[in-house]
Amino acid sequence: MFGFLKAGFLKKLSPFRKLKPGQEPPGPEKIFAEKWEADFSKPNRIRFDIKSETSYDANLQDNALVLGLKKTNAIAWAEAPGYPYLDQVIDARFRLDPRGGYAAAGFLFRMADEGTYYTVLVSSRGYFRLEVLRNGMPFPLIGWTELPEATPPESPAAHNRAAGAWRRRAAQEPPCPDPAEGGTRLKIIAYGSHILLAINGSWAAELHDPSIASGELCFALASYEAKTPEPPGTAGEKDPYRAVAFLDALSVESRIAEVAACYEKWHEGPGIAPQSRFRLAETFAAMGQPVPALVQLNKAWEEEHPDYRRSSRELLLAGRLALALERPGEAEAYINACLLEAPESPEAREAAVEKAKILYAAGRFEELKNYGEAAATPRPQDAVLAAFLGHAYWNLKDYEKAAAAYDRAFELDGENGLLAKNAANVYEVLGRKEEALERYLRGGRAFLRDDNYEDLGGLMPKLLSLGAAHWEARGLAGKWAFGIENWAMAAEEFALAERQRKKLHPRPPPDPALVFLRGLLLLREGKRREAQKLLDRAALLAPDYALFRFKAAENRFLLENNPHDPRLARDLGAALDLSPEDGWVRNFAAQIALEQGNLDEAAGHLEKALSVLGDVPAIRVNRGVLAYLQGFPDQALELLAAPKEEDPGGILANCAANLLVRGGRYEEADEGYQKALAIAPDNAEYLYNRASCLIELGRYGEADTILARAHSLDPSPAILELISYVASKKGEYARAESACRAALETDSRHAPSLLSLGWIYNAQGRWEELKGVMARLDTLELSPGLLPRREELRRRLEEALTRHIACASCERSWKVPRDIPPAPPIRLFAMPPDHLPGGTCVSCGKTYCIGCAKEHLDPEGRFICPQCGKSLKLIDEGLKKLLYDWASAAIPKVDPQFKR
Repeated sequence: MFGFLKAGFLKKLSPFRKLKPGQEPPGPEKIFAEKWEADFSKPNRIRFDIKSETSYDANLQDNALVLGLKKTNAIAWAEAPGYPYLDQVIDARFRLDPRGGYAAAGFLFRMADEGTYYTVLVSSRGYFRLEVLRNGMPFPLIGWTELPEATPPESPAAHNRAAGAWRRRAAQEPPCPDPAEGGTRLKIIAYGSHILLAINGSWAAELHDPSIASGELCFALASYEAKTPEPPGTAGEKDPYRAVAFLDALSVESRIAEVAACYEKWHEGPGIAPQSRFRLAETFAAMGQPVPALVQLNKAWEEEHPDYRRSSRELLLAGRLALALERPGEAEAYINACLLEAPESPEAREAAVEKAKILYAAGRFEELKNYGEAAATPRPQDAVLAAFLGHAYWNLKDYEKAAAAYDRAFELDGENGLLAKNAANVYEVLGRKEEALERYLRGGRAFLRDDNYEDLGGLMPKLLSLGAAHWEARGLAGKWAFGIENWAMAAEEFALAERQRKKLHPRPPPDPALVFLRGLLLLREGKRREAQKLLDRAALLAPDYALFRFKAAENRFLLENNPHDPRLARDLGAALDLSPEDGWVRNFAAQIALEQGNLDEAAGHLEKALSVLGDVPAIRVNRGVLAYLQGFPDQALELLAAPKEEDPGGILANCAANLLVRGGRYEEADEGYQKALAIAPDNAEYLYNRASCLIELGRYGEADTILARAHSLDPSPAILELISYVASKKGEYARAESACRAALETDSRHAPSLLSLGWIYNAQGRWEELKGVMARLDTLELSPGLLPRREELRRRLEEALTRHIACASCERSWKVPRDIPPAPPIRLFAMPPDHLPGGTCVSCGKTYCIGCAKEHLDPEGRFICPQCGKSLKLIDEGLKKLLYDWASAAIPKVDPQFKR
C-alpha cells in the first residue's frame, strides 16, 4: 500500500454528456439490457465520443481507442453517452504508457452525472483502486491495492499494425507501444449493490455499495506525476503527452440473467487466490475498516487451497483487526497462532507486544507477568515488553520488580518519558524518594526534548513536592513555565534553582540553557545590561551553540551600539560559523556590516537572510528601506509607525511588524500585526504573518485558528503548508498530510509543501512515498533556502534504506540497500580488485575486503579470517550484488554484428 491522489480532486478535463449528432438523451426509465462489443475499427460502431481538446486527445488508432493526456495531476475520459446500464459486466483490455511518470487508466461506470459515478483505475506502478463520487465528493471504497498475480490469458488477440504508422501521425496522435508488451485485462461486475473486480484473469476485490444504481460508461486516464524533464539540448521531438492509454477491446453484458450468472461464477468460484483476499484485507485495514478486512481474511482461510497456509503476517493482521472490533478472545487466538507460526519473524516480535496488550487490557496480570518474564529472554531489547512487564508487577503489587522493569524499559527507550514517570511512581510507593525524584527528572527531560509541555506539566506537582530543594527540579519547572509563557513562574523557579545550586558543596556547574533563559526574561523586562551578563555567561558555558553566541552579540549591540566592539565581533563570528544558514544571524550580521560601512558585505548577508526568511517587499518600497540601508533600523521603525489615517490599508503596520520579526522581537511584532488587522481584519496576508509569528512563539493552538480563517478568506499553497506545519507540531500527521496534498492540488510545484509532505512521510517511516516526493523535488529549481532541507531529507531517506558495511582491517566500506533480493549466481574467472568485499567470517561475523583478505589464505588458496582462521563466505546479499555488478561489467561485450 502507498499514498494516492483522489481522482475527485484531480482536474477533470472531459466535457460531460456530449451526445452524437441526432442522438437524443435517454429518459430516466431507459436502461439498456444487451450484449455489446466495441469495434474500434469503425468509428460509427464504438459509441464513444471521440475528439481532442487542448488538454487531451482522443482518437482511434490501429483498432484501439487512444487517450493522450497533456497535463499532470489531471484526469480525462472518453464517454459513451446515451447508453446507461443497470447491472452489467464490463470486459476490457487496455494498455498504459505513463511516459516515464506515474499514471493510471480504467473506467468510470454507472455515471449518473458529472459528480456521481464509480471509478476503477489500474496504475502504472501495479496497483488498482475503486472509489465512488457522490455529489462531487470522492469516497474511496478500495484504496490503492497491489494487483493480483496474473493468470495467462486464454488467447491474446493479435494486433496487425502497419510498420511506421505512428510516425505518419506523430504530430497528432500518440504512438502505440508494441502489442507484445501486453496490457491489463479488467472485468467489472456490477450486480445490484455488489461490485466485483477481476484483473488479468484473477479475482481482485469485491464489496457492497448501494450508492449509484445505474449510469453510463467512460474510458478514463489519469496522470499523477510526470517524468523528470529531459536536459536541455536532448535530441528528439518533444513529447506532448504526460500519459497515454490504449483501449484494445471492450464488451458490456447488461442482460440480468447473464450478469447474475457471471457474478455467481466469480463470487463463489474456487479459484480466488487467498493472497488476493489478504491484499484486500490489508487495504481495508489501512482504511480503518476492520469488519470487511477480517471478512476477507476469514474467506481466504475457509477456502480450500492445497499449497497455501496462513502466514504470520496474516495472523498478526487478524489479531489487530479483532482487537479493533473489541473481540479480545478471538484476537488472542490469532496472536498466539502468529507466535507459533514463525517465532523469530518480525511479525512475531510485533505479535509479542500485541499479546501483552491483550493480557493487560483484560486485567490478566499474573499471566502478563509470566508471559513478560518468558518473553524477556528471547527479546531482551524490547522496551514495550519491558514496560508491560512493569505494568504486571505494579498491578500485582510487586513494586521492586516493577521499578526494575520500568527502569529497563526507559534504558531501552530513553526518549519515552512516560517510562521514567512510571518508574518514579513505583519508587515513590516504595518510599525511595530520591530515586523517584531522579526518575521524574529523567522523564521531564525527555518530555522537554520532545516539546511535550502537556506531559511535562503533569510532572510539576511531583517535581515541586519531591524536589522542592533540588536545583535541577526547580530549573526544569522554570523551563516548563517558560515554554508555556508563564514568565512570572519561570523567573521565580529559575531564581530558586540558582540559589539552591549555590548552596551545594561541591557546587555543580550551571545549566547553560537555564542561564540563557534567565537572560531572555530580563530582556522582556527591558533590563538589557543585567541580561548581557547572563547571555555572556551562557555563551561561555556552551561556546558551540550558535543561538547563545548570537543573542549575546545582538544584545551587546543594542545595549552599546558599538559595531566595532571586539566581544561583539567574536560572538557574531562564532554564530556565523556555527549556523551559516540562520537567517536571523545573517540579518544581524548585515546590520553590523552596515554600521561599519561594509556595504558589499551587508548586501551579501541580506541576500542570504532574505532567501531564508522570505522576501518582505514593503521593506524595500517604503521609506523604511532607505533608513535600513543607511544603518538606522530604529528610524525605519519610526517611519513605519504611522497613525491609522495615514495607513488606511494597514500596510505600514504590517511592514513594521515584519521588521520586528526579522529582529527576533516576536512579542512586539505580534502587537504590530494586531494593529494591522484592526485596520484590515480580512487581509489573509496579515493573518498569515501573525500566525507565523505565533508559531515562532510556540503558540500553536492560536496559530491554527488564525490560519483556518486566512484559508477561508484566500486559500493558497503557502497557507496550507503552514497549516500542515502546525498540525505536524501538534502530532496530527493525518491533518498535516491532508493540508499538504491540498496545497499541491493547487500548485503541484510548490516546493515548501512538497518538503513538508516529505518530512511527514519521514516521521511516519513511509519510505516509498518519500522517494516519490524526492523525485518530484529533484525536478524543481529550489531556492537556496530550500536546498538544505531537501538534502537533509535525502540524507534521512538514504539512512533509512541503506546500510554501511566496513572492512574489519582497513578503512574501506560499502553502502548497500537494507532490503535487497538475492543476487544472481556468480562465477568468477579472474580476481576482482582489492576494494571489493572478500567475504564474511562464518564464526566472528567480521567482513574483509579482498585487499586485506588475500593476506590470509588457507592451503587451498581460499580467504580465511585473520582472527578465527575460519573461511570467509559471501553471505550478505548486498555484498554479493557488488561483486555481481563488477563481474557483469567485466565480462566483455559481444558485438551483435560479429559472426563466426
